[in-house]
Amino acid sequence: MPHQTVNGIKIYYEEQGKGEPLILINGLAFPMDLWFAQIRELSKDFRVIALDNRGIGQSDKPDEEYSIAMMAADAVGLQKALGLEKSNVAGLSMGGFIAQEMALSYPDRVNRLILVATGMGGSRSQELGKPFWEKVTAAIYGKPAEQIYRIDLTLMTAPGFVEKHPDILDQAVQLRMKNPQPLHAFLRQSAAASVFDINSRAQNITKPTLIILGKDDPIFPIPLAEDYQKTLPEAKMIIYENCGHAILLEKPDQLSHDIREFLKG
Repeated sequence: MPHQTVNGIKIYYEEQGKGEPLILINGLAFPMDLWFAQIRELSKDFRVIALDNRGIGQSDKPDEEYSIAMMAADAVGLQKALGLEKSNVAGLSMGGFIAQEMALSYPDRVNRLILVATGMGGSRSQELGKPFWEKVTAAIYGKPAEQIYRIDLTLMTAPGFVEKHPDILDQAVQLRMKNPQPLHAFLRQSAAASVFDINSRAQNITKPTLIILGKDDPIFPIPLAEDYQKTLPEAKMIIYENCGHAILLEKPDQLSHDIREFLKG
């Protein structure tokens, strides 16, 4: 199993394909396995590297303070360990936070930036996402891991998605159950995400950027698109209809297509 020791911990990753490198960074409580459709498709054209952030999957899960800056340093450390000078970087949700921090703190390490179902953090983002977190917290209280994963995926996806695609839900739950996330690690990741705020810095992102948002995302609701349009007016933005937060599962083919078009354009 491929690990690299980075910043004193072991980071798990998988890679497929050849060509220009593309790093895939997943979100809070999501292991790299959930990029399965994009890994399969995009590895036809790119060297795809998907990693487990600290605190999830097969990476180490130290019970100590995490930060988005720390996780960005982990991703850059993995880059260096693999001998990569520069990569395209795609991040979903909290992974989008990490990707943006990479573009701001390590601009020479990022070629093109893809931000999926994410935002810039801060109080406005937290307030808009608060109803989701209140709803999911009440729904999962006291439940075992498998039920938690079913419930949170059901609540974060667009209405009707789970009923139409129970096979995708089952696959995602099974992948998450391979290495259930310990509570301490979830709380450490969540705390890091909760204090992330680049609203005053995001205009300094100079890399070509693609932003993909779900019209029905309850975690990063669509009004946040306006914030990106004001702050990064040169970025290309695509909004998926009938799509919630789990874009990599809800619109896998469209996501792979749009990432490929952006990177080859």
